[in-house]
Amino acid sequence: MKYSRFLTSILLISFLTSCVKDYFDFDKVSNHVDWNPNVAAPAVHSKLTLRDLLQDYDVQHLFVEDTSHFLYLIYNKQVFSLPASQYVSIPNQSLSQNFSANDFTTQGFPTTSPVVVTKTIQQILQIQSPTDVIDSLIFKYGTFHLELNSTFQHTGLLTVTFPTIRKNGLPYSKTVNINSSNGFNYSNDFNDLVDYQFTTPTSNQLVCEVTLTLTNAGHPVLPTDQAQVNMNFSNIQYKLIYGYFGNRVIPVQEDTVNVEIFNNALNGQLYFMDPKIKFNLFNSFGVPLGATFTDFKIYSSSDQSYHPYSIPSQYNPLIVNAPTVAGNNEITNILLDTSNFPTIRDIIYNNPRYFYLKTTAMMNPPSTSQYNFLTDTSRFAVNLEVELPLWGRSTKWVLQDTADFDFSEYYKDSTVDLNNIEYVRFNINMLNAMPTKAGVQLYFTDSLFNVIDSMFTPQNMEIVQSGVINGYGKVIQPTRKITQITYTGNRLSGLSNVKKILIRGYINTYNQGNTNVRFYSDNYLDVKLGVQVQAKVNTQTDFNK
Repeated sequence: MKYSRFLTSILLISFLTSCVKDYFDFDKVSNHVDWNPNVAAPAVHSKLTLRDLLQDYDVQHLFVEDTSHFLYLIYNKQVFSLPASQYVSIPNQSLSQNFSANDFTTQGFPTTSPVVVTKTIQQILQIQSPTDVIDSLIFKYGTFHLELNSTFQHTGLLTVTFPTIRKNGLPYSKTVNINSSNGFNYSNDFNDLVDYQFTTPTSNQLVCEVTLTLTNAGHPVLPTDQAQVNMNFSNIQYKLIYGYFGNRVIPVQEDTVNVEIFNNALNGQLYFMDPKIKFNLFNSFGVPLGATFTDFKIYSSSDQSYHPYSIPSQYNPLIVNAPTVAGNNEITNILLDTSNFPTIRDIIYNNPRYFYLKTTAMMNPPSTSQYNFLTDTSRFAVNLEVELPLWGRSTKWVLQDTADFDFSEYYKDSTVDLNNIEYVRFNINMLNAMPTKAGVQLYFTDSLFNVIDSMFTPQNMEIVQSGVINGYGKVIQPTRKITQITYTGNRLSGLSNVKKILIRGYINTYNQGNTNVRFYSDNYLDVKLGVQVQAKVNTQTDFNK
């Protein structure tokens, strides 16, 4: 919970207890005396610029100040798609090759030894979508499985080579030494594909050269002898991939922006002259995207309901540009303001506590033809930003907040009897160089928010008067307002059950909210608070004892 130093200073009861304790020690007061002291003391004097107040409030750097000290409120939230690898993936790839006895006996084996037989596999890649085209990729990770089952009773060598999978100019290759002349079985996994580059001579094609060399070990070659080679690429992850990836749909989680200035708004309106809503779309997919804003709405603090709105048709759907260099972002911006989206004033006038935006995107929308690439970190992001230049007016704008305030905690360690206080008087002296006037009411409640008492009467609620402005809406002269509040002793004792305070502020800009004003960081409020305590004690002690 956040409330300004000014509202905090309005919690005058905290000063009451400290004044009573400082000036009166009831443990030392004799009896049989009529004591009627009256003590006054300044409690607070502070000059707070709007910059000071914002530094307390603006923990998320929501306020922006230009060179003239004019202020802007900016709220934003960015949401991301999942990484590209969650949309475009490479299925496992399986290859196999068989060598028969005839492959070797036709070359004179085993009389002729050794004999080398090479076979080439040209296999169409398994792909995720029928329209996918894979031209090349750089491996981030992958497992290569190699398996050999041979019934030849001869030694030899198996070599598998992928001429289109290369690193540092060398192809990816594995060699198996066949060191048994009584049949041979082999199986192994390799996790060494990182940074190898796979390039297809023809799109979606994988080439493998399998070479089996047999050396005579003194046994015959049976007609049924064979060697079966099985290979598999699994868990394939890419750093970078080129090709064409069709029309996949990329959902983005709902973007929600909390416009905190409306969090505690109960009633009334803020009218901004130049509000702006910005959609900033960040695309690091090397793929053009067609973005569609499927749901745009606000949640109003005034009526606590949702209100849907339509984004102008020229922006929905929208072609989102794509980078042409891997690792770069391409940014597409939409600015909605009063010139192209007049409804924006109605939206802001409705006290929008939350803005909601749901977006989906489709790869390679119609009329686009850019060559596609993706990196493992490619994402699509949508940043929704609400900008409110503090230029406008407010009419009967009501803010409300609550605070824990256990009144008994302020005097539990003292013997002070609140019934012995005749009254406490607060003098509030406000010199205001801001273009607003404000009324404040503090309701003291129990733990269930049942009102026990209030601080101000209707006649003295308005404790801040607006400064005088020029034709530009800027304050050129501060205005002073002095308010006096008297709290009687019997009312004080009634606060013993207070557990919470409900703070309500009523805000109008200059001229009852009929004139547009501007807020600057050097606008200020000079606050002086004085406390006067009148106590009465009747005692029965005999001083002659």
